[in-house]
Formats: sequence, C-alpha cells, structure tokens
Amino acid sequence: MNIEDKITTHFELMLKDEQHPIKGNLVLDLFDEDGNLKEHHDFGWNTITVLYDATVADRMTGGTDALVDNTGIGTTSGGKTTASTALEAEVARVVDDSDTQGAGADDNDTIHVATFAAGVGTGALVEAGLFTDPAGNTLMAYQEFAAVNKAAGDSLVTTWTITHGAS
Repeated sequence: MNIEDKITTHFELMLKDEQHPIKGNLVLDLFDEDGNLKEHHDFGWNTITVLYDATVADRMTGGTDALVDNTGIGTTSGGKTTASTALEAEVARVVDDSDTQGAGADDNDTIHVATFAAGVGTGALVEAGLFTDPAGNTLMAYQEFAAVNKAAGDSLVTTWTITHGAS
C-alpha cells in the first residue's frame, strides 16, 4: 500500500467515525380526486431545527416536551433557518395519520405520515414543516421545494422520515 492509499484509507475511516447528525427526508405524493397518483416527489435531506434537537434531548432525559405529530404546508419559501419556529406562509396543518419508529436496521428512524384531504391546503405549495403543536410555533423540521400545485379536489400525502444517527 502506497502513501496515497494509506491517506485515503485513513480519511475513509475518519468519515465512518464522524458524528452522525439528525436528518430528515420528505416525500410528497399528490393524488387527483379519483385517487390516481399525479406527482411523486422525494426531496432528499432537509433542515432540522434547533427546537427539534432540544426536544430530542428533553425526551431522552425523561422530559415532557410534546411529541412531533403535526405536519404543515405553505405557499411562501425563503427566510427560514435552523432557529425558525414557523413556516413562512402556512395554509394548513393536520395531525399526522401515523408516527412510528422504523424497524430492523432503521430502528433509529421516526416516520411521520400525514394526509391533506381534498379542499385542505390548496394552492401552489412550496414549503412543509413538522410540528409538535396543532397551532403553535413549534417547527421541528422543514423543506422548501418547487411549487406543487394542489387543486381543490386533490389530496396530498406527506411521508417524513427523520433519521437519528447512522442508518
């Protein structure tokens, strides 16, 4: 093994040992009024807020911070940071259909599924967020994206996977 190979191997091992952050992935499925899939979007990694980090720490030490179990959507993007507590222009928020823990090798994931029924949250949607409260400023994670046009008869299903660590 030459010196370049040894250096490469060393850096690869360092990367494996790096701290594994909390990260989220949002998938949106838009259905027409007959239940046919119109659009499928997998946005990749999104932003986790400092409020989420604090909530995880609180719950891990026996605290009573509220669970993450609400999803919101909005029509204006930009301006959010990891310190943000709200979407820019929220048009709807629903209680999640399900909030579950992953299984097997993905047991460090939480999966949040929400449905925005026909007539709920219509328009050119460009942002989504996870919340602990059905109405308050408790933004846990957010994603901005190119417009997804939800007509009055359409339904939208969001699937948000939050990975805590190395899976």
